Amino acid sequence: MAGFVSWYGPLIDLSAAAGHLGGFVQLLASVRRVLPQQGQSATDGRAFQKIMLEVADDTRSSFCVSLWPKHGSSVLAGDVLLLQNIKIVEFRNGLEGRASQISAVQVFLNSKDLKERGIDELIDNCKVGDNTRSKLRRVVEWAWMQHNKCALAENCHKATLKNWKDRKEKELGEFLSISELLPQSKLCNIGIYAFVCKMVLTGSLTSDSNRKFSVIERFSLKEHNDIVRDLVTTGCTLCGSPLYPKNLHGESTYPIDCPKSPKYLHAIGQIYKPFMIYVRDQSGQVPVLVRNKAAEILFANIMADDVSECYKNRHFMLLDTSDCGNLNTSGMLDGTGETGITKRKRTKEKPDWHLIWLIVIKCLLNQHKNSPFCLQISVNPEKSVEDGRFELVSLTMTIP
Repeated sequence: MAGFVSWYGPLIDLSAAAGHLGGFVQLLASVRRVLPQQGQSATDGRAFQKIMLEVADDTRSSFCVSLWPKHGSSVLAGDVLLLQNIKIVEFRNGLEGRASQISAVQVFLNSKDLKERGIDELIDNCKVGDNTRSKLRRVVEWAWMQHNKCALAENCHKATLKNWKDRKEKELGEFLSISELLPQSKLCNIGIYAFVCKMVLTGSLTSDSNRKFSVIERFSLKEHNDIVRDLVTTGCTLCGSPLYPKNLHGESTYPIDCPKSPKYLHAIGQIYKPFMIYVRDQSGQVPVLVRNKAAEILFANIMADDVSECYKNRHFMLLDTSDCGNLNTSGMLDGTGETGITKRKRTKEKPDWHLIWLIVIKCLLNQHKNSPFCLQISVNPEKSVEDGRFELVSLTMTIP
């Protein structure tokens, strides 16, 4: 809970945001989704990370608020928030709220409270004024009604499932929705059915100023030409620890011993860097950390070493082709073109894993045409979301 913050504007309904364009307001709303957003500084061109909240109340079902990570790092879908001193701005022919230096975020209620406790008890425990209490009650009652609608729709969906999935659930154990996954407070493994909607990659981690985030969705995949460099690096193929020289504080983060090796020795090779995927179902969305072994399963058992090798070979072939660009057509058809022919023959001996890997990523992100994936997720409530509170263990396809 944040400390006392002076209000520089009234507490308003989301539907009244247009009447406060350019001014500061207070918003009391329920969080529908938490989305990472990458921006670029207009002054020096540096990339920076922000958090976009999609919130709703009893007057409007969707409104976006842009926060800095310090404001929204602990916010989860389903929380009821008081967003203080948010500026209403016009953005892309619409309205959104933006945090500033005088903004603050208070989590009044989390998603677990809304499930386990009564509305009257929740409202009575919040020490707020009468106007705020009245607005809080309306938002909580609206959020409770929406939760019940989602639960009813999910139960109706389960009633129409084929027998194969019912047997699968009995074999693998209990499966929860994302709204039930978020409030888990014990160390456990949980299964969910969800779609993969986006990936968040972290680039260079050598210094804070060079830290870059890439948010990849289906339609933005072609814009990320260096996705291999963002995802593949040198590290231990057993424990998945990247061989970074230093962390953001200048300290070495590479562990001396490998916990996955009986001799505690690292097996150095090409691995997938840790990254986040955002998965969603009818009840909400959650960021999930993916490390090397889980990434191999996610990418259809395509190894990082194969992707890196094919990427480098293709890059070198493009360089050789550009060097030979001044040769005439007759020269390429006789003995002069022997090198190019030899390379084409050599590439046919091994599949282009880099190209196949890109196709797999595009298919994973094509959520509107996919069936939900069966994900096994490890929950460690002692960690933050960024450090792996929810971590992917395995993924399978639900084939009828």
